[in-house]
Amino acid sequence: MSRSLQQPSQDPPGSEDGAAMAGTAGTTMPDADVAREARETAQRIADGAPLVARWHKAFARRLRAGGPLSEAEYLECFDCFDTEDFRIGYRAFLAKTKPQFVGR
Repeated sequence: MSRSLQQPSQDPPGSEDGAAMAGTAGTTMPDADVAREARETAQRIADGAPLVARWHKAFARRLRAGGPLSEAEYLECFDCFDTEDFRIGYRAFLAKTKPQFVGR
């Protein structure tokens, strides 16, 4: 059995994601709702910023490993600001529109 690392952005707004962030809980629901929820979750992931999702997973895994961060690891968290997706997201936020991320 494997456990996936749930991204906070997968949670619907207003949901309690503390257990998911800690990696101790997933989502439970009636069997009849599983297919719909799977489609909706997949759509939320697809609509999100792919680079951010990749970075968040890597950072979460690194923090779980423990130990102090190197200077390079610390500085890596600022790399997002140099991406095309950051500029797209920033402009969309200011314009109050939905961003169309490109993964660069």
